[in-house]
Amino acid sequence: MARDSYRVNEEMAETRTQPAAALEAAQERVLEIVRELAAEIRGYRALQAVRAEASLERDIGFGSLERVELIVRLEAAFGRALDDHFIQIDTPGDLARAILDTAEGEPAAYSPAPAQSVAEATFIDLGSTTISEVLWRRAQADPDRPHVFMREDDGHEETITYEMLSVDARAVAGGLRDRGVVKGDTVALMLPTSRGFLAAFQGILMAGAIPVPIYPPMRFDRLEEYAQRQSAILADAGAVLMVTIQKALPIAGLLRPLVPSMRHVTTVDELRATGAPWRTPKSDPSDPALIQYTSGSTGSPKGVLLTHANLVANIKAIGTAVELRPDDVTVSWLPLYHDMGLIGSWLFSLVHGIPIDVQSPIAFLTRPERWLWALHRRRGTLSPAPNFAYELCVRKVPDSALEGLDLSTWRSALNGAEPVNPDTIERFARRFVPCGFRREACLPVYGLAETSVALCFPPVNRQPLIDRVDRGDYERDGRAEPAAANDHRPLRFVSVGKALPDHEVRIVDEAGTDLPERHVGRLIFRGPSVMPGYYKKPEATAAITLPGGWFDSGDLAYLADGEIYIAGRVKDLIIKAGRNLVPQEIEEVAACVDGVRRGCVVAFGVAHQETGTESLVIVAETRATEAAEWERIAAAVISHVAGTIGVPPDVVTMVPPGSVPKTSSGKIRRTATKDLYLRGALGRPPRTPLATRLRLAAGVAWGELRPWLALLPRGVYTAYLATVLPPVALLSWALASILPGRRSVRILERVTSRLAMRLAGCRLSVEGRENLSMVGPVLLAVNHTSYADVTSLLALVPRPFVFVAKREVLRWPMVATFVRRAGHLTVERREVQQSVADAGQVAPALRDGEAVLVFPEATFTGAAGLRPFRLGVFKTSVDTGIPIVPMALRGVRHVLPEGRWIPRPGRVHLWIGRPVAPNGTDFAAMLALRDQVSAEIAAHCGEPVLDLVVGGPKKS
Repeated sequence: MARDSYRVNEEMAETRTQPAAALEAAQERVLEIVRELAAEIRGYRALQAVRAEASLERDIGFGSLERVELIVRLEAAFGRALDDHFIQIDTPGDLARAILDTAEGEPAAYSPAPAQSVAEATFIDLGSTTISEVLWRRAQADPDRPHVFMREDDGHEETITYEMLSVDARAVAGGLRDRGVVKGDTVALMLPTSRGFLAAFQGILMAGAIPVPIYPPMRFDRLEEYAQRQSAILADAGAVLMVTIQKALPIAGLLRPLVPSMRHVTTVDELRATGAPWRTPKSDPSDPALIQYTSGSTGSPKGVLLTHANLVANIKAIGTAVELRPDDVTVSWLPLYHDMGLIGSWLFSLVHGIPIDVQSPIAFLTRPERWLWALHRRRGTLSPAPNFAYELCVRKVPDSALEGLDLSTWRSALNGAEPVNPDTIERFARRFVPCGFRREACLPVYGLAETSVALCFPPVNRQPLIDRVDRGDYERDGRAEPAAANDHRPLRFVSVGKALPDHEVRIVDEAGTDLPERHVGRLIFRGPSVMPGYYKKPEATAAITLPGGWFDSGDLAYLADGEIYIAGRVKDLIIKAGRNLVPQEIEEVAACVDGVRRGCVVAFGVAHQETGTESLVIVAETRATEAAEWERIAAAVISHVAGTIGVPPDVVTMVPPGSVPKTSSGKIRRTATKDLYLRGALGRPPRTPLATRLRLAAGVAWGELRPWLALLPRGVYTAYLATVLPPVALLSWALASILPGRRSVRILERVTSRLAMRLAGCRLSVEGRENLSMVGPVLLAVNHTSYADVTSLLALVPRPFVFVAKREVLRWPMVATFVRRAGHLTVERREVQQSVADAGQVAPALRDGEAVLVFPEATFTGAAGLRPFRLGVFKTSVDTGIPIVPMALRGVRHVLPEGRWIPRPGRVHLWIGRPVAPNGTDFAAMLALRDQVSAEIAAHCGEPVLDLVVGGPKKS
C-alpha cells in the first residue's frame, strides 16, 4: 500500500500544473480502491455500479462502516490524513477532488463538486443491451428520476420514476412465475395506456417471456368481429396468459375458449399481489423481446418477432437521426400497443433516459388540443404521430384553445405510420406558426413493423421536401419525372430522407436489379433493426426474404437526389387502362366531397381477367341517411375524382359510419374492405349472437359489482379493528407511562403485542425456541419486511430484548413512550458520522447482559426480498466476541404490506437459528460473519435475495 501511495503522489506531483491530468490520476486510484472494497463487501453487482459519479450509499451500497473502511484505505493509498467530513462525501469523483484540494501531509478539506444537472445525467452510459436491463440499470443509477408523466383522462397526473416502474415490473414478473409462465412463453397484453401497461410489459420481459400487445375493444357493437380477429392473433402467437383490466375480463372470457394455449386471464393488480418479486433481469440481446402484429392493412396480420438487439439498435439509430439532446422531452398520446407509441415513444425515451409525457389516445381524439398543450406544458421537443393527427389538429382545434399556446420548443414533429399528405404538412404549419411552431420541425419519416418501427429519416432542421411529379410519366411508365411549373395536376410525394445509420435501402425492379433515380420500384432493406422473421411463419418470412439478407418491404418508392420518396403499397396499386393509379391520392380527393367522412374512404381495383385491366371502386362512409342524399354524394365523388385524377371511378359505394374495416392504429384495411365488397357484405352491421351479448352483459355487471362486494369483508374487518385495538393501545400506553422500571414495561409491551396480533386474526408460530435458551448477552439479526415487524417480534421472540430503531421514532408520541421507558436504542440513519457514533450504543447494552435485536437491512421496501446487509451488527459482534442469532420472519409483509395502515389476518412465523460466533477480529472476519448470517436468514425467510439497491422507495 505504501508503494501505491508513492506512485499516486508522484503522478500528482508531476501533473501539478495540469489539474485535469492530476484529477484523472487521483480519480482512477479512488475508483480502484472503491472497486476493491465493493468486490469484498457487495460482490459483482456493486462492482458494476462503480463510477466516478455513482452514489456510495445508493448505487454501491456503502453504509457508514463501509465508508469508514474506505477512508482508512484512501488515507493509506494517498499518504495523507482525511478529516471527519470525508465520510459524508457521496461519490468517488468528489472524493478525488477533495483529496487534491490539500497538500500532502495536511488534512484534506471537503468541497463538493457542483451537482450534476438533469441534462448531464441523462446520458450516463449504462452499457445495457436489453430492454429489461435498461430499466434495471436506470433504476440503479437514478431511482428517483421521473421517467413517465402519465396523464389520466380525468386530468390527474402521476409521475412514475425508474425505481417505481422497476418495482412494479419485478412484482408482475413474480406473479407470472407463480402462474407457471416460463422463459419463451408468449403473454398477451390487452391493456389501455396506463401505468399497468408499462409494468406488465417490463414484467413479462423480466420473466423471460415475450409480450404480445393487442388493442382493447373499442366498440361493443362489433364484439364478434373483434373476438374473431384477436383470437386468431392470440392463437397464432400461442399466448399462455392474458393480462387485461378488471372491466375487460368478460371480453377476455370470450376470447379464451378460442385460444387453446391460454391457461389464465388476469390483471396487473392480481399479478403484483402474489408471488415474490423477480430478481435482477437476465436476458440476452438475441432473446425475443416483442411480437408485434402487422397492421393488416393489406392482408392477414402476421407476428413480427423482434429481439432486444433489434429494438435497441433501432432506438439508438433514431436517437442519432433526430440528433438527440440531453434536454429533450418526449410527448405522446399514441397507444402503447402500437409500434410508434411503444417503441418510437416510450421505449425510445427509456433507452435514452429522457422523460416522456403520456396521455391516452381517447384524450387526444376527443380534444386534440390536449396534445399541443402537453407539448407547451412539458416544453416538449420530440413527438411523433400519424398524418391524420396533424390533420385533426388543423380541423378540430378551436381558435379559443390556441390562446397562450407555445410550440416553440417542438423541434421534431415526426409524421409517419401512414402516408404523409403534403397538404396536411402545409395546413398544419400555416395554422400553428403563430403559436411558435417552425416548419423545419416537420419530419416526415418512414418505417415498418419488420424494422422494429423506423427505417428512413430526413435531416432535422430542414423544411420537408415535396416532389411534384408528372402524372403521365408516372402512370404510363413508372417514372417520377419532375412536373412542369405550369402543371396544375401533378402527383406529389414527400421525401422521407435516407436510411437510418447502419441500415440500407435499395429501389429494385421485379428481377432485383437496382433502378436509376426517379424510377419507381420495390423498396428493399436490411440492417440491425430487422426482424429475424415472422413468428412461426417460415413461409411468410421466405416470401419477403431476398439474397444477401435483404427484405422486401412491399412498398413502392423511388430515389431523387439521393432521398427516398414512398409511392404506396405494391398490392394497393390500381392498374386501369394502362395507367398506374395511386389509391391514397384518389381517397384524398374523394374525401374532399361534402358529406364524405374523411379518413373513411377506400379505393381499390377489381381485376378483369379478360381485359387485363381493373375497375376503379371507391367505398366511402357518410353520415347521411337518405337514399337521395347518398346518390348525390356518390355523383359528386365521381365528378370530383374524374376532374382531378382524369379517370372516373367505375363504382362508388356509400356506406354508413363504421363500415370500413380499420387496423388498431386507425389505418383503413383495403384488402378487408375489398373482400367485403366482393362478398356483398359492406355496410351490414355485424351480428353478435344473443348468448354472447347476454354473457357479456352479465360479465360486465359482475365486473362492476365485484369490487364493491370484495370491499364488504374488508369493511367489516376494519370496523372490528377500529373497535378493539384503540382501547388496547391506549390502556397499554397509559400503563407504560406509570409502571416503574424497564422490566415491567418490557413485559407489558410483549403482552400487548401478543394480544394485538391475536385480535387482528394473526396465527403465530415459532420454530427454534431452544436456540435462544442461553442466558447473557446476544445479538439478534432478523429480516425487515413491514412496519409490523417489531410488534410481531415482541409477540414471538421467547426472551426479552431491546431493539435498535431509527431516531425518528422518538417523534411518534405513543411509540416514543415505549421506546424510552423500555430502554430501546435509537440511531441516526441520515447523518453518516452520527450513525457511526450511535452504533457504539450497542456494546454497553450487551455488557449489561441484554439481547439486542437489529435489522441488518436497515430499511424495508414494498418489494419482497432480502436486501443487502449493513455491517454495523457484525462489527459489534467481532469487536465484542458476542455471537449473532439469525432469525427469519415470514408472513408479516402479507399482514401489513408497505403503503397500507390497516392490517389483515394471516400466519406469522418466526424461525430462530443457532448462534453464529465470529471467527477473528479483522474486516475479513466481519464480512465472513455477515455472509454466514445472511445465508441462514435467506434460506428461511421465503423471499428472494435482492441484488444491490433493487426495490421501492425507503419506508423505514
